[in-house]
Amino acid sequence: MDYNIITAIDIGTTKIATIVVKYSKPGNIEILGHSVVPCKGLSKGNVVDVEKTAEGIKQSLEVLKEYYNLNIKSAFLGITGSHVNFEDRWDKLEGVALTGVITRQDIIKNPLKNSQQEIENKSILHSIPVGYSVDGSEELLNPIGMHSADLSVRTHLISASPSAINKLIHSATNAGIVSDGIILEPLASSHAVITDKEKMDGALMIDIGGGTTDLMFFENKTVSYTGVIPVGGYHFTNDIATTYKIDTREAEYIKIKYGSAIQNIKNNKIKSIKMKSELSNEPIEVPHTELIRLTRDRSEELVKLIAIKTKEIDFKNNPDYKIILTGGTSNLYGLEKLISNNITSNVRIGRPKEGLNENIKINNLPEELKNPRFSTVLGMILWTVGGVMNETSDSSFQTEKIKKNDPYSYSINTQIKYLMNILNTFFKNIFKTSQQIINSINKKGGQE
Repeated sequence: MDYNIITAIDIGTTKIATIVVKYSKPGNIEILGHSVVPCKGLSKGNVVDVEKTAEGIKQSLEVLKEYYNLNIKSAFLGITGSHVNFEDRWDKLEGVALTGVITRQDIIKNPLKNSQQEIENKSILHSIPVGYSVDGSEELLNPIGMHSADLSVRTHLISASPSAINKLIHSATNAGIVSDGIILEPLASSHAVITDKEKMDGALMIDIGGGTTDLMFFENKTVSYTGVIPVGGYHFTNDIATTYKIDTREAEYIKIKYGSAIQNIKNNKIKSIKMKSELSNEPIEVPHTELIRLTRDRSEELVKLIAIKTKEIDFKNNPDYKIILTGGTSNLYGLEKLISNNITSNVRIGRPKEGLNENIKINNLPEELKNPRFSTVLGMILWTVGGVMNETSDSSFQTEKIKKNDPYSYSINTQIKYLMNILNTFFKNIFKTSQQIINSINKKGGQE
């Protein structure tokens, strides 16, 4: 049976987020289940321990089985890291305008032959057309309808280390997952948080993940710049954990709840913060101003690196250019203001929305998933469904490679186990309710 089911797995430095959806034309998406679990197999976006990464993926899949009865066999995988490479190139498109004019089918052709899927020891992830030339003319954005068979395309090629890709796929394979495709994470995130108007006017997306900060600039609805900074939210967390000798999970919580990218917090009534030290049974007490200095210094370093990386983008003379800040660490207090003070005042936090794309909509998006930390995994879904619906501009998208499977197909033993869990929960609830009724009756009897 043919099921329109897509699974996306965002395998990050600190977490693995998985979403399973069912889609239908004309672009309606229904979320069937999602999970978030810790990840310990990556460093700065790269898989360094295949077995630990596979364990994290397995754990994510187990959550989907237990809570949503989903048996996932294949998925799209997200990738990022300093090994990712970007370049532009011109290619002549063959077999164009067979009907007399240039059509949409002509311009979405992949200009790269199968033999060209590797360049300079890099495997190509995406080939995104950003401009065209007809009969050697100046660059055009849209040649559809023009009478010519001489059409060239300028393509933004995104490639990655074959070794990094193989480790990612190997991790998924060890967890029982077949790869439907590899998606660059910042490209995915852009589909979840940037509007078409912003992509037209000029928008820099800053996606602060666990191990890296990914940059992608759009103008005239095309990608004109991409970059990666090997600093992410984990570095903020690690600063706190190592300075105060506390567990990284507690450090992550403290970072978001009490950290700040700026020194001055309005109406701040918090004087100190208690933390559970790994060196003592007694909690330690840290002045709030001291913690803020720590997160502020790391924030200022990151913003300086972003400014250096994007110095070619002229924010000063282009007031319509905007920065969209997303990823888990975009939740850090004051980071938006710090960027506003140092790069451009036209900045906002990018949170996933149900109807960002007018052609593709997510129905009943859970509140939990509207957090910027889920921009990438939701963007992976939007990018994939866009490719299926022929809405994505990525000419390397291959619909035929998506596996067709029933996520509700299980062995008899698995189905029995799932039903037993449901019955077990049902009878536990009955017992709990009965005890509450009995206790209530006894209480009333005692009062009489």
